[in-house]
Amino acid sequence: MNNWIEGIPYELAFWNNLYRWRWTYEGLLSWSNYGKELRLEGIDARSVLLSATTATAATSRSGKPIVLDVGAGMSYAPGNFYLNGTEKQEIDIRYIDPLAFHYNRILKKRHKNLPEVTFGVAEYLSSCVADEAELVIIQNALDHSFAPIKGIIEALRTLHTGGFLYLNHHPNEAETEDYKGFHKFNICEEQGKLIIWNKESRRDVNELLNGFATIDVKTVENGHIVALIKKTAEVPASLYDDKASIRELCHSNHLLFYQVYSGHLSMKLKCSYAFYNFIQFFVQALPHNLKIKLKKLIKQA
Repeated sequence: MNNWIEGIPYELAFWNNLYRWRWTYEGLLSWSNYGKELRLEGIDARSVLLSATTATAATSRSGKPIVLDVGAGMSYAPGNFYLNGTEKQEIDIRYIDPLAFHYNRILKKRHKNLPEVTFGVAEYLSSCVADEAELVIIQNALDHSFAPIKGIIEALRTLHTGGFLYLNHHPNEAETEDYKGFHKFNICEEQGKLIIWNKESRRDVNELLNGFATIDVKTVENGHIVALIKKTAEVPASLYDDKASIRELCHSNHLLFYQVYSGHLSMKLKCSYAFYNFIQFFVQALPHNLKIKLKKLIKQA
């Protein structure tokens, strides 16, 4: 948790400055599917939602299928509808992130007319979301969490039986980023198996889900690891402990309060944000191609 907290300043500085400049903001919206048809790399999103909605008649109060974009940041990447034949079906999409409070402040500060981000933590998702969903999307976020295996279990708990969890991540990003910021875990595909690992642990997700979910894992053309997990039965109670989660949260809350009250962590986070915000001010102002070249040079160095 402490390592994750120390990665927050970089994340906030990145989004604050991406939304600062007109060209980076417009580039984000041109890349995302916001206001467009739901599209997910490596799979047929339409077929997935049709299957999920056929398996369960339950939808949100608005009558639309519920889609959760977990760890959404401020990307607004998925679309807002799918096609049932030729008929356009809107979805109830909710953008969920533990930094929602900060992101909504950025939206207000930058005067952007976009939906607010809803607070939610992947590791405690079933407690953060009242409604069961047809589809949970986690893109480039699970490996940034402090307990990704727990995040998978919690995502499956929020789904109806017959619903889907979609994962899309860069391979072994913690290794690439030298375990800096939020990058504490690696995700890779080995012979059709989804593996989550770091220097201390290694877990075969296919083995973990055996008996209550099916999983299809592949490496797509651009190298991303894509996994589609279908919930086939309720998650075994042996894989989660809500009382332990409450203890974890209480402990983390009191520890964080102590650290902030003592002044050390508060000053450290403020200084980190000031530094990263200064760097990102100039980085986001650069043309995209130049940013990519500079990033490659830094990694090589």
